[in-house]
Amino acid sequence: MHYLFRRFNPVVGGGSNAAIIHYSRNDQKIKDGDLVLMDVGCELHGYVSDLTRTWAPCGSFSSAQEELYDLILRTNKECIELCRPGTSIRQIHNDSVSMMRKRLAEIGILENSGSNSYHQLNPTSIGHYLGMDVHDSSAMSYDRPLKPGVVITIEPGVYIPPNSEDVPERYQGIGIRIEDEVLITETGYEVLTGSMPKEVKHMESLLNNYSGGMAMESWSNNTEAAFR
Repeated sequence: MHYLFRRFNPVVGGGSNAAIIHYSRNDQKIKDGDLVLMDVGCELHGYVSDLTRTWAPCGSFSSAQEELYDLILRTNKECIELCRPGTSIRQIHNDSVSMMRKRLAEIGILENSGSNSYHQLNPTSIGHYLGMDVHDSSAMSYDRPLKPGVVITIEPGVYIPPNSEDVPERYQGIGIRIEDEVLITETGYEVLTGSMPKEVKHMESLLNNYSGGMAMESWSNNTEAAFR
């Protein structure tokens, strides 16, 4: 089976570059303690995919990274549960904004800020249609009720630049997105990317067992984020 990577250039952002939505330079070295965000897709028989995962190459998340990651992961899971015939991407998006704003405020981010400040940290929709193009189709309204057979993405994220106002220093410079593909079925949904790990414990286990527990020092001395 042959997969063709051609619908879009992968986004590979390390450290604070992960906070740039469509980062494309991909020329910086990954440092110990950085997260890496990778948004990739492939094409098969004319249909495309779109998947994002964020992980810690050093093998463990810092406490601040894990707090934010858990916030995004919970939103991802709860928004997937909302996917069903009759609802719309717009409805799921509006619910995701409520979830995110409440959870960010709980950890001291944007406690007293308005919606504009929130959208600076998360300017994207919760998802989009997926089919013969990555955003398929631009002419289809996000208010249109979802029907069985439709595939959408669910991709909550937070993108905090360095020196960002209204954000505690420990969270600054962190970008996280978790994106899954979801098929709407007659009774609800099926997560087409469900086999791709996204739990912190699963990703840390994979990374720490890679090559028999290869040390981060050895890895980082020989690896650059130049994955175009």
